[in-house]
Amino acid sequence: MEPRGDNEKSKFQLILPYLLLFIAVVTVSFSAIIVVELNVTYGVRYEVTAMYRTFFAGIGALLLSFRKKKINWIFQKTTLSKSHWYVLAGLLLAIHFATWFVSLGFTSIAISTTLVDTVPIFLAVFGYLFFKEKVNYIGMIGIGLAVTGGILLAFSSTNETSNQSNSVLGIILALIGALTVAFYFLIGKKILKNAPLWPYFALVNLSSALFLFIYCLIYSSIDGFEMFIFPPIVFVLFIVSAIGPSLVGHAIYNYSLKKLPAYVVGVAILGEPIGATILAILLFNQFPEPLSILFALVIIVGVAITSLSNNIKLKLIKSKEKEKPLDTGDV
Repeated sequence: MEPRGDNEKSKFQLILPYLLLFIAVVTVSFSAIIVVELNVTYGVRYEVTAMYRTFFAGIGALLLSFRKKKINWIFQKTTLSKSHWYVLAGLLLAIHFATWFVSLGFTSIAISTTLVDTVPIFLAVFGYLFFKEKVNYIGMIGIGLAVTGGILLAFSSTNETSNQSNSVLGIILALIGALTVAFYFLIGKKILKNAPLWPYFALVNLSSALFLFIYCLIYSSIDGFEMFIFPPIVFVLFIVSAIGPSLVGHAIYNYSLKKLPAYVVGVAILGEPIGATILAILLFNQFPEPLSILFALVIIVGVAITSLSNNIKLKLIKSKEKEKPLDTGDV
């Protein structure tokens, strides 16, 4: 008979990955909230927030690399020979954060976070175009739903209560954010097969911060916005956004992928726009239009179906096998 303590421990070990995944979703849900708070309350430009977030995330990942004794990987010849891939990943990450954060100034948090989380749709399409990965009929239905929801959302965006003339621009910027991070993930998928996570994460984020620094430096000389002098609370929020959504959220997602099926993690990530929307209502009184909520839900359902499509296919195959009559042979 299994001791009660061991039984409870085993149950906790089964629940732990799901609990951590929930924590990750809550953590990343604050990402857009922090960005908007920094802009509205303290006047921090979205691009500047992106620069500091990637910088502090890179520093944090570098410290973790030292702690995990993986820092030597950065200076290996094989790593240096692939430096162009890390630079490209950093550029894509910089564009992702810059376009997504700026989109929050033109459209609601609900719409922006929903669209930026359509990454599985882009990954499915790119997988088919570049890697000849098959998309089954269920996946096609999911992609069709997500695209339809996106088109309807774009047409209904003129009903937004604020920034009416620029809401379509916000939608386009959020989609560019999703597109660039999809390419970033494809590079990461290739590199991380033979590379440790934290040193790679450090290189990519620090190169991203450098790109954003150059951009902000050039743009600030024209527009005259502040880049360096802020109240201490602003730097605290920069660090929180780096530690929370970037480091903690990223680490838990990678941990969850080792403990749970990939489709579970993929669908769980869709909790971010829901969590961000609830937080936006509670903190900023930012209520999306009913039609926008409806079309955003269509997109979320489409992304969820796409993420689950391979698993659903397996279940359908198994059910067909059960229904197939047994071959009794010649009796």
